[in-house]
Amino acid sequence: MAVKLRSYTLGQWVEGEGLGTPLFNAITGEELFTSTSTGVDFKAMLEYGRKEAGYKLRKMTFHERARMIKALAMHLNEKKKNFYAFSGATGATKRIPGSILTEESEIFCHGQ
Repeated sequence: MAVKLRSYTLGQWVEGEGLGTPLFNAITGEELFTSTSTGVDFKAMLEYGRKEAGYKLRKMTFHERARMIKALAMHLNEKKKNFYAFSGATGATKRIPGSILTEESEIFCHGQ
């Protein structure tokens, strides 16, 4: 059974209404997740960003912001092995020397 993805918004995890759009494993065709933003209050999200999150960010110094971003990057880096299985399921691959991928296709696909 597919997992319905949730979004972190307005300081809490929320689930959209309805069944959502199915998201499939690009290799096996298995349905992995569903996702929907139906019922999510985007206007409230913008207001929250402007009044709550934006206010807190503006109070931070450049260095405090940098430390926060670094902490997030380190946290995600610690969890990256968990993401690899899903990365493969999306059809994403790393460049392999001698593969049929060209430098131009790498730039097109990954913007490098």
